[in-house]
Amino acid sequence: MSEHERIGRRRSPGKPGRPSKGLRYARTIRFPADLNEALEEAATEAGYDNVNDYVVDVVSRAQSAGLFPAAAPGQEPLPISA
Repeated sequence: MSEHERIGRRRSPGKPGRPSKGLRYARTIRFPADLNEALEEAATEAGYDNVNDYVVDVVSRAQSAGLFPAAAPGQEPLPISA
């Protein structure tokens, strides 16, 4: 496993653009096609600008609710490849 890069940029006062979301780590996740389509649709319906923000919010809420990292009942974890 490789080191994860921390991403965070400081915005100068008075500069246009979105405020920083704070310290972040870059991750690459490959979703099955049907799940990806569902995530895109759900993010749009929920008013998110992008799927990444939606996924981060959903995972954060699941963790806060004590549902993380439990698997769905009767569901086997997907195989992990190198």
